[in-house]
Amino acid sequence: MRKLMFLLIGIFMISSVCALGVTPARTTLDFEPGSSRSIGFQILNSGNEDMKVVFSAQGELAEYISLDVAEASISASEGSRAFNYNLNLPSELTPGLHTGEVFAMQLPSGPTSDGSQILATLAVVTQVYVYVPYPGKYASSSLTIYNANQGDEVVFVFPVVSQGEFDLTSVRASVDIYNKLNEKVDSFNTDSIAVTSGSRKELAYRWKADVPIGDYLAKASLIYDDGTLNLEETFSVGSEDLELKEISVNGFSLGEIAKLEMLVENKWSEPISDAHVATKIMNERGDVVSSFESATYDVDPLSKKVFVSYWDTAGVRVGTYETEVSINYGEKSSKKALQFDVEENKLTVIGLGYVISADGGESNTLMIVLISVIVLLVLVNILWFFLFRKKFKK
Repeated sequence: MRKLMFLLIGIFMISSVCALGVTPARTTLDFEPGSSRSIGFQILNSGNEDMKVVFSAQGELAEYISLDVAEASISASEGSRAFNYNLNLPSELTPGLHTGEVFAMQLPSGPTSDGSQILATLAVVTQVYVYVPYPGKYASSSLTIYNANQGDEVVFVFPVVSQGEFDLTSVRASVDIYNKLNEKVDSFNTDSIAVTSGSRKELAYRWKADVPIGDYLAKASLIYDDGTLNLEETFSVGSEDLELKEISVNGFSLGEIAKLEMLVENKWSEPISDAHVATKIMNERGDVVSSFESATYDVDPLSKKVFVSYWDTAGVRVGTYETEVSINYGEKSSKKALQFDVEENKLTVIGLGYVISADGGESNTLMIVLISVIVLLVLVNILWFFLFRKKFKK
């Protein structure tokens, strides 16, 4: 009886948590001195319940955000309601990224007595990003290294964003590789690329790992027209202990929570414990728009295990997103670069040597099953209630 009650409470809590949503999750703007803009967003009432929502601005840009309304009541018959806030930018901001947030907080339903404290039961946020270009030429970058077996190719990737007013005509990287004894074992230079202002490109280089198995340090200098960036990253040469083999997605529907089943293979002859998968999804600027992690799993030797992750796609738009999937275990990490091609009722995963796609045809069946289970549990609970009531009367 106690377990059943906890299960029912959990089900209703889940339905309550999913009742409030917001779209879009983020609005990105280029800075225009002294400009004013009205930005629209929608509050989603997917739980179809009466609710009161209060709004507040926070973050670096909060002082430039004015809300049309401070609070609003949304009826159960409204699946969503549109709202606006005004962004009044100053005459100048420092170069780089500036962020602000508008929080929508759901208040408990029902009257409150004088002097009582009102606590929000749930909050969602929509963000605004404002990019201010750097004067002249300016590049930002990072270094991602994909491990490989001994004798195979280690892939070095430099995502480069031109954040200055002018185009970058020449961007290249010079890399030195050191072993654990801090001895330089090899060096290489990448080709040169051009990156237009406000855009993003990637420098990539495949390095033949003809070195002993072990851990290595890459010290890189990213050289562009007017400057140099120094980057460092460690990587490993050896057997890939855990390798991502497949990603399966069933019943995908944009705007809802997608369940991703990731098949991971342990190529090692010993068990690996406390492993989890972390996923980062990036837009065309290289900004992380979504990130999520699986639970931790133990993988038996020379076997495969399904890691389950959940992606909340509320606010995500149709398009193709660069995606990084990393399997983390202990102090090691195995990374894989993919692409997620997102459509309204279809998610296609590209980059594992084949395409895995799933449409939303099974979503209705899943919803029917869930509703049937909930109704059955409620009926069982009512039946037990009457049985206990009859017992107490006796």
